[in-house]
Amino acid sequence: MATVRPAEAGEVPALSAALAQAFASDVVMNWLLPQRTRRVARRELMFTLELQTYVLPQQGLLLTADDDRGGGLVGGCLVLPPGRWRMPDTADGRTAVRWLRAFGMRLPRAIRTQRTLQEHHPAEPHYYIRSIGIRPALQGQGLGTALMRQTLDRCDSDGVSAYLEASSERSAALYERLGFVHLGVLALHDGAPPLWPMRRPPNG
Repeated sequence: MATVRPAEAGEVPALSAALAQAFASDVVMNWLLPQRTRRVARRELMFTLELQTYVLPQQGLLLTADDDRGGGLVGGCLVLPPGRWRMPDTADGRTAVRWLRAFGMRLPRAIRTQRTLQEHHPAEPHYYIRSIGIRPALQGQGLGTALMRQTLDRCDSDGVSAYLEASSERSAALYERLGFVHLGVLALHDGAPPLWPMRRPPNG
């Protein structure tokens, strides 16, 4: 089993590339991004911007692991600590242009989606698992659980819950095995695929 470790700030490009691969078939991601040949590059740019303008400025946790076979990073887990889960609603001109480059004409759709996610966050203190993904060739080996375990253990020691939005019934089933419970179905807009908000109470 690969050893989970914090990702360095200098690993943002590698981590973004690994997450872009992990989310290649994610239905919500594909609904958000334009159906064009640059979709892979757009996914990588989107994750780069998430890391640089959201997760890192909000003192988020970047967790990853090295592929034992020498194939780079296995994937990543992006976590926002209690009280730091809101995405900043201001951006300079250069950052705004980069977001437009990632989403194209679907940028308003992405903004509405983010607002909806924030409106449905629990009020209680919680660790927000923003994204968790493993490169397709390495899925099914327990790496996703390993990446989440550090955060779940911290939730237990701090006595706070964990929260996430599952984007498929398959991933929701995995999270259920880790102690998460369903909070209903979250309908977005514009014919979006559903999300399943889930909460895990602290143990102990």
